[in-house]
Amino acid sequence: MQLSIKEVGDVKVISLEDTERATVEVAEDFRRALFDMVEDGAKKLVVDMKEQKFVDSSFLGALVAGLRKAVAEGGSLKLVGLQPSVRSMFDLTRLSKVFEIFESEEEAVASFSGG
Repeated sequence: MQLSIKEVGDVKVISLEDTERATVEVAEDFRRALFDMVEDGAKKLVVDMKEQKFVDSSFLGALVAGLRKAVAEGGSLKLVGLQPSVRSMFDLTRLSKVFEIFESEEEAVASFSGG
């Protein structure tokens, strides 16, 4: 798993690179990376999922755990760039009602400042 992390102001934008299938093989490392960022003080997280064509339940669990951790620390985690197959998984599991999901990184980043 190759994580790309860039900062846009005080927002951390996290991408899984070279990983079309976000499955159990990467879920635990991804969850740990999210937890580490939150524990290091990150409050505004955006996970860019434009490269993922498939997610399994373990990866969804890692995202939920990351969201819970961020909220517990006074922050938030938002998603961007869901492919249609991934979006349908979020709709099926009703996680689309749990996460704020945006079409573009710019929209997701702007949402933290209310604009």
